[in-house]
Amino acid sequence: MQFKNIIGQEGIKTRLIDTVKSGRISHAQMFLGKGVNGKFALAVAYAQYINCPNRSETDSCGYCSSCKKYAAMSHPDLFFSFPVNASKKGVKEEDGDSMGDIRNNPAKSAKSKDLVSTMFTRYWLSYLNEKNYYPDLPSWYSKINIDNQQGNINVAEARRIIKDLAYKPVEANYKVLILWQPEKLKYQASNLLLKFFEEPPARTLIILVADEKDQLLPTIQSRFQTINIPKITDSSLKDHLNIKFPAVTENTINDIIKLANGDLSKAYALTNDRGKLDEHFTMFTSWMRSCVKTGSLEEIKAFVENISRIGRENQKDFLNYALRLLRESLLSNYGHPSIQRLTKDEAAFLVRFHPFVHINNRLMIEKIDKAIFEVGRNANPTILFMNLSLDISQLIKMKA
Repeated sequence: MQFKNIIGQEGIKTRLIDTVKSGRISHAQMFLGKGVNGKFALAVAYAQYINCPNRSETDSCGYCSSCKKYAAMSHPDLFFSFPVNASKKGVKEEDGDSMGDIRNNPAKSAKSKDLVSTMFTRYWLSYLNEKNYYPDLPSWYSKINIDNQQGNINVAEARRIIKDLAYKPVEANYKVLILWQPEKLKYQASNLLLKFFEEPPARTLIILVADEKDQLLPTIQSRFQTINIPKITDSSLKDHLNIKFPAVTENTINDIIKLANGDLSKAYALTNDRGKLDEHFTMFTSWMRSCVKTGSLEEIKAFVENISRIGRENQKDFLNYALRLLRESLLSNYGHPSIQRLTKDEAAFLVRFHPFVHINNRLMIEKIDKAIFEVGRNANPTILFMNLSLDISQLIKMKA
């Protein structure tokens, strides 16, 4: 991965390149930013640039032995760690191979506590190529067939990291560990890695690629230099989508950019499957109507039963959608419609709905924000969404 292949983020690219030129490469860095904004691709491009012997002022060369091995994800001094879990069905079949065969699929035979990332290397490398180094959790979980479970980084993986990075670099100036989604570190694994993060072996670079810094232990946060990666700008995203999807009309592209809000994964999902957005919109409007109506407990129960079946990552996706429309309602209510990001149907619905969302019941937003966190912590979905619906039902009836 080279910097030139990353969508936008020119300021961050310049900043990272300057650290190499000035010799100020911190051994522990956290690339932090919500959504699929290129932070993982930046981590790989940064590592490749550091270890390229023929790097230019703006990028790695792309043709030396080191760059070729980075491109093939086969460099002996490049390591990955990422959340995994066991699948009762085994990893999905791929490329005509029988991935359900235990000999080729240790993830099926191993216990969850014994799983390590290297068991999934084959799927991980294939997945990175499919996603062009722009990974997201839902599609990764789908890749390894754990859609309705949460991945994690356990103690066995922590020990594997410490062992694998204990030695000197084989070829490169730096060994590099890119740990994706450190929020999924189990508590015991976090504690085990603390000393390693603070004092890694010589010529070792550790990059955490994170969405939510607050979900990490404070002792881990304090050990890393944080580099905030912003959302992809609308102009950069539009240029990319116009090249990627030349058949899509400009009006549709503009709608997608508004809704994606700098997240490439959302932009692709909206381009390839507008039906999912329609499903979220229908579910949200139905949910809000049932919360507003008096004596609609049966409708609320039907909503809870429906959303409890769709899997945790889809639940989080829906709650984030609900959060967006509630915030857009506040913008409508308090005179800032110029910065709204709405489809035609959403705008029509909010004309009638936005008076129900005001400063006195803004606690609804906090409740949904907390629910997103609790879904990520494996809360019981039936209890969670029933309590959330009853809270929303009370709050939404408050007068402005």
